[in-house]
Amino acid sequence: MTNGVKVRRQGLRAERAAVTRRRIAEAARLRFVRDGYGATTLQAVADEAGVAVQTVYAVYGSKAGILRELRDSIVFQPQADALAGDAMAAADAGEALDLFARSIRVRWDAGSEVVRIHAEAASTDPALRAEHEAVYQRRRGGLRHLAETLGGQLAPGLDVARAFAILDALTLPEVYAELVDVGGWTSDAYQAWLAAVLRQQLLGR
Repeated sequence: MTNGVKVRRQGLRAERAAVTRRRIAEAARLRFVRDGYGATTLQAVADEAGVAVQTVYAVYGSKAGILRELRDSIVFQPQADALAGDAMAAADAGEALDLFARSIRVRWDAGSEVVRIHAEAASTDPALRAEHEAVYQRRRGGLRHLAETLGGQLAPGLDVARAFAILDALTLPEVYAELVDVGGWTSDAYQAWLAAVLRQQLLGR
C-alpha cells in the first residue's frame, strides 16, 4: 500500500469517526431535552444515534462525557467569544452593549437548553456540580469585566456592582428560553430587545 493511499484511508476513518461522534452528541442532546438527563440511558442514546451502545462507550466513556462535550460547545462558542471580545474592546458603551447582546444571542441560539441540562445533572452528580460551578464563575467573571469596562459611561448613580447584577439577570439562558422557546420570539427580536433594555438600564438611553 502506498503512503498516499494509507493517508487517504486514515483521513476517511478520522472523518467517519468525527461524524459518528457528532451523531452521538446530537442524539444525546435530543434525548436529554426530551426525557431529562437522569432518565436517559446510554442505550437510549445509542438507539437514537443508530449505533451500538459499545460505540457510545468507546467514544465518550459515559453519559457525563457526552454532556461535557455538549457543555463545552456552548461555553467555548467561537463566534460568541469573538463578539464578546469585540464588546470589551469597543470605545463606545452603546456599541459595546449591542455587540454583547449579539454574543449572548449567538451563545444561547447554540444551546440554551444544554445549560439547563447541565444544571439538572449537576444537582445529582458531585463531579458535574463542581464543573457547573466553574462554568458559572467563568460567566460571572466575564460579566463583571464588561461592567468594569463600561465604567465611566454608566448612567448617573449606577455603580459597577449594580451594572454587573443587571447584566447577570438579563442575560440568563432562562430569560432567552422564556422569550424564544416559550414566547415564540425570533432570535433577532430577542437580540434587539436585549440590546435596547441593556442600553436603557445601564446607560439611561
